[in-house]
Amino acid sequence: MGKPIIFTDLDGTLIDFKTYSFERIKDTVEKLTTKGIPIVFCSSKTRVEQAYYREALNNDHPFITENGSAIFVPKDYFNFQFDFQKVIGNYKVIELGVDYDTIRKTIIAARENTKVVNFGYADLTLEEISSIIKLPDEAAKRAATRDYTETIIKGDVSSSAFEAFKEELLNNNLVCVSGGKYHTVMGKQSDKGKAVEKLASLYQQAFGEITTIGLGDSANDQPLLRTVDKAFLVQKPGNYWEEMEIDGLNKVRGIGPEGWVISTSFLI
Repeated sequence: MGKPIIFTDLDGTLIDFKTYSFERIKDTVEKLTTKGIPIVFCSSKTRVEQAYYREALNNDHPFITENGSAIFVPKDYFNFQFDFQKVIGNYKVIELGVDYDTIRKTIIAARENTKVVNFGYADLTLEEISSIIKLPDEAAKRAATRDYTETIIKGDVSSSAFEAFKEELLNNNLVCVSGGKYHTVMGKQSDKGKAVEKLASLYQQAFGEITTIGLGDSANDQPLLRTVDKAFLVQKPGNYWEEMEIDGLNKVRGIGPEGWVISTSFLI
């Protein structure tokens, strides 16, 4: 096996679906880190949200934000040059997605045209956001600080008007996908699988032979799980797996973080 590179979803996989706790995986993450195995976050979570978990878990590796909209690579991480679109703080950023302002304008126009009534982070107060997503104000603020996507967290996501809303977005090169709890609007080119492929090619250039390992729990993790060499699907609360057809997919008996620990045990 080549050098292992772990690409992992966060919500419902590395961290608990309901409590957002990551205590169950801390010991395993520490052991993997000691062995020099990169753990790359690949999540719908934002740059600011992921920074919180990266700091808490002493993670200094690249990370993929907002459902594959961008790859953030620490400036001195690779000792060779590669193409990137911008620099944000200490990161070289490879962009696949559409900027937030464009997405917001398109959402507003699509709502007006379809008469659907729903609300994203930018439509609500911090207090309302905290109440809906059941997080303290600071965590809610991190979730609301977005670069490439908007998430519908309140209102209509099931009517014929909502289907028309999604079609209107599609006509403007945006897609609206379910992430388990909420629906996220993003650019058509935002894709966890494409982002993993791009980053894996950099790891291959750095290390030679690699083995990519992917972990997820939801429908929006399918592009990630289809791309990696070894794919692991953890269970959702209620002890069931998301329905998906992927060759060689390993269905792990363990909910969220418990399944994550079981899935990565062969590396320790």
